[in-house]
Amino acid sequence: MKKREDGLEKVFWPYYIGAAVICAVLGCIYHWNVWMWLGMFVCWSVTLLLAWVLIVWVLSWTVDLNKPVKEDHPGARRIILSFIGILCRIGRLRIHVTGWENIPQGRFLLVGNHRSNYDPILTIWALRQKGIDIAFITKPENMKIPLVRYIHMGNYLVIDRDDPRKAIATMNEAAELLKNDVVSVGVYPEGTRSRGRAMVPFHNAIFKIAQKAKVPMVVAAVTGTENIAHNMPWRHTDVYLNFCACLPDAAAMSTKDMSQQTQELLTAAMGDD
Repeated sequence: MKKREDGLEKVFWPYYIGAAVICAVLGCIYHWNVWMWLGMFVCWSVTLLLAWVLIVWVLSWTVDLNKPVKEDHPGARRIILSFIGILCRIGRLRIHVTGWENIPQGRFLLVGNHRSNYDPILTIWALRQKGIDIAFITKPENMKIPLVRYIHMGNYLVIDRDDPRKAIATMNEAAELLKNDVVSVGVYPEGTRSRGRAMVPFHNAIFKIAQKAKVPMVVAAVTGTENIAHNMPWRHTDVYLNFCACLPDAAAMSTKDMSQQTQELLTAAMGDD
């Protein structure tokens, strides 16, 4: 059996180890038999997992969404990563990554196609293998969801495309995060999930982030995430993330040229799926 390279097989280990320790102590005290021990091991594993979700839920309500997070918070990022790992495991993802050679040194703007809510999740999980921190720009509705709102502490930004002034402010904040070497930034120029294989028209203004921050732009093509909702929990889903190109001189390009080149690269990378 081929060894997994995404680390998802280890996501639940802390809960298993914690449950094993608790059961070992209680089993010795109350003289449990094997079947009792196994049953309580399952119960405690689930209990510890639910307790962690509850803790993150509580923490999410302490977040001030009106206060910009301009510095890196490693503790918050570890919490976010732990929760993302759980989501990837529950989603039964098999993540296949190519194009690592196109990831530059230093911060960058990542742009890609958008097929599922799992797109940023699997991208964040994949990049953690290389020690790369990335925060995505998301829509305001996501910050109304309990648990999800905690991502604000990981430098995630909200963009309101119905208000040009607020949208520009968000792009300026993203550029500042890049210039100050806080975190790389990920965006989806489509602005919403495509319902099929064809991409929806791009919002070209989002490319101004690369211009303002003067950073390279990485193009990432994702396929397979649109199948996750249909497959889980009964089947695994193979998802593919291809860092298909790096545009080191993106900051010197016009937003129209960046948009056109990105669409061409994504179309070529996805092919016929």
